[in-house]
Amino acid sequence: MGRVNKEIEGVFTDIVGTDSELSSYDVFINNAPKAVSKELRDYTSEYKKMIDKNRKTFENLSRLEEIVMQLRSKENVSDIKLSLVRQYIYARCSFYRKGKTAKDIRVIVDNVEFWESDMDNLSKNPEFMERAMRKLVKTMESEIMENMEDYKYFNSKK
Repeated sequence: MGRVNKEIEGVFTDIVGTDSELSSYDVFINNAPKAVSKELRDYTSEYKKMIDKNRKTFENLSRLEEIVMQLRSKENVSDIKLSLVRQYIYARCSFYRKGKTAKDIRVIVDNVEFWESDMDNLSKNPEFMERAMRKLVKTMESEIMENMEDYKYFNSKK
């Protein structure tokens, strides 16, 4: 998980921001010095007008991008990592979710009492790994459906 995963690197998702994080273009606009020349003020104003005119398009591209990255992850579940927390075995894999720091998705696969607790051997167990993959995909599908509904709603308001 620590390495860079190109499948969950977006363009517009990083630019648009979130409810708790300013967009890159708003940060850029607000980062002007107090005393500016007329020339700088004019170009900054033109930039801001262009951003305002296209803001909905950028947001729409961000929503689409998130869905595409999530579908890529779902259709190519790989590099599943297992961990043991208290009595539960967790599985996780790469998955982009806007506004989340961790770029993965995690699920409880089962209680440790039903399986051996050695994670290396467990990761080689086809039955267990299939179970982990099914649970990960089911959770991914839920997130994706929510984002697809959000995308449809956003576009119905136009």
